[in-house]
Amino acid sequence: MLVSKDKGLLKHWRDALKIKSAVELGSFSALKQLARRNGDVIWLDLKVGDVPPWASTEWNGLLHDKQMRIVAASSYPKDEEAIAALDLGCAGYCHAFSDPETLRQVHQVTMAGHVWIGQHLMQQLIQTANRAKPSIRSTPGAWDDELTAREREVAKMAAHGASNLAIAEQCDITERTVKAHLSAVFEKLGVTDRLQLALKVHGIQ
Repeated sequence: MLVSKDKGLLKHWRDALKIKSAVELGSFSALKQLARRNGDVIWLDLKVGDVPPWASTEWNGLLHDKQMRIVAASSYPKDEEAIAALDLGCAGYCHAFSDPETLRQVHQVTMAGHVWIGQHLMQQLIQTANRAKPSIRSTPGAWDDELTAREREVAKMAAHGASNLAIAEQCDITERTVKAHLSAVFEKLGVTDRLQLALKVHGIQ
């Protein structure tokens, strides 16, 4: 589901995500009124005029519905807004006009039920958490005891913000294999997304 009044942006999203047919809406209010559907990922252009402030209760019905996952897309992304959106329950936050590969990665991550956090914001959050909780660092190396050598390599690269494609190229494997390794890593480490993985790898949780 795509929400924007910008025809150029809608086309960019359709082309990048290879969507032949999609529900397209022009306002937040229209999104609120639309019947919910299982498994929806909603791409929301934050330039749509009636998008409420993050503190508004208007978000409650959407962001507390686990069957709908909202990707907040901004033409002028800011870390502060990204944190507010993710804290409220958005499944992702990104630049509205990100390159097609990045948009596809965001879509894949959110469709899988995880949270998308861009590399820059992830680094900021890791640095903040590292400063805030220096006394609970794990024993160096303890986090990866149950991982294979390849899983350890993939986990470290992902924790530093590398995309699946970048990991695949660096390790000379397919993206599908990268995804399989990450799934195994998430299960073994008891984490659900890349931020939790990054915190684990960096010894913060």
